[in-house]
Amino acid sequence: MRQHHPHYLLFGLLTVISLTALSCGRSSREPGAEPPPTISKDPITLEYWRLWDDSDTLDAMINDYTKEHPNITVEVKKISLKPGETIYDYQKNLIKLIADGAGPDMFMIHNDWLPYQINQITPIPAGLVTIKEYKDIFPEVVQNDFISDNRIYAIPYYIDNLMLFYNTDIFSEKKIKQPPRTLQDLVDLVPQLTQKDSRGNIIRSAIPLGGSDGIPRAADIVATLMMQYGAEMTSADHTTATFNLPSPGSNPPFFAGQNALSYYTQFTNPSSPVYTYTDTVDAAGNRLFPSDVQAFIEGKTAMMFGYAYHVDLIRQLAPSLHFETALLPQRQIQDPITIANYWGETVSKNSQHPNEAWDFIKFMISRRSQNAFFRATNHVPATKELKSSFTNRRYYGPVAQQIDYAKSWYRKNTPEIEAIFAQMIKSVVQDKISPEVAIDTAVRDINKIE
Repeated sequence: MRQHHPHYLLFGLLTVISLTALSCGRSSREPGAEPPPTISKDPITLEYWRLWDDSDTLDAMINDYTKEHPNITVEVKKISLKPGETIYDYQKNLIKLIADGAGPDMFMIHNDWLPYQINQITPIPAGLVTIKEYKDIFPEVVQNDFISDNRIYAIPYYIDNLMLFYNTDIFSEKKIKQPPRTLQDLVDLVPQLTQKDSRGNIIRSAIPLGGSDGIPRAADIVATLMMQYGAEMTSADHTTATFNLPSPGSNPPFFAGQNALSYYTQFTNPSSPVYTYTDTVDAAGNRLFPSDVQAFIEGKTAMMFGYAYHVDLIRQLAPSLHFETALLPQRQIQDPITIANYWGETVSKNSQHPNEAWDFIKFMISRRSQNAFFRATNHVPATKELKSSFTNRRYYGPVAQQIDYAKSWYRKNTPEIEAIFAQMIKSVVQDKISPEVAIDTAVRDINKIE
């Protein structure tokens, strides 16, 4: 499923430069830093659970590591989701195993799961990677996601964020020269790109927005819009959801969350001039219009919001589809925001060999490991400097360009919050509840989550 890309010399050079802090000797560390942890010379086997990538993706890197540490064996287990399962089934199973004293030494954790699983993780030994080194190497969103109380809880190999996909054939047909850069540009294009039959039914959508069931990443999209409009998603201490409150400093009060929700839901309102998508089903439960990715694959929508992982999926399922990607449209070009969506690698509190496990994960972002990993996947590097070698790469360039302004928001239980966001959207679209009431209800429900 992963497409292999040629290695560029520039990429290798940048790898050497950007990762010096993690691959050089102790002399580069700040004064007073703790000494590195002791790595055992006894025979050790580390069990490593990973999603998505094939189990042999890391073989070359593991071989390099075991050349330096012949006493350590790393066994990678690919966790395959069964039909109907989601990443939350993986998380639920993992949480139970760790709570029971079992589970792997190392595993993948989504970038917004740390608040829910922080007590199941052994943080990185301070002598292995310092806070300063971590902040020098990774962008702000990674720091915010994986540092808590001055302890580091995960290291990402890559990063992803929300961007725009667009069908170049449809754009050429309509003589549209470039994708929308702003949210207003997007609204302006909708009438031109939407096709309806004589009864007003959507034949071709401009972009699947406004729904929930047919847009799996609806919660991400709405949260992004809220942040673009200026909403503070949580209180400063992360204890309370606050995206229903006026934007800080606004006078008169500007309710950013409400305005963002209104913007989003207008696209599924049949009485709206930008009606371009329906999320409804018929009496038999069949969708009246395909879900977002399916519609894009079938050429039934001109655009969609998606992530880099959608690129391989689209190219696999629709190899003849002509499409490109672009930066996510913004409310304000001068203050851009997108939402991050990626995984970090971490160590279980149950591991009997946490020093060795973290040493291996650290090795995975050393200069010797970068070429093999990034040739085996299409993931954009999470490190600050390495992004420059990807900024002009087809399909993946927007992700690299958006890394510095990608955001996430603190939440304790992602699946529950996604369900609450879905209900918030449905309340407006189907039940005709006002955005003000819907968003207040959502915040109240989120704040009840233990």
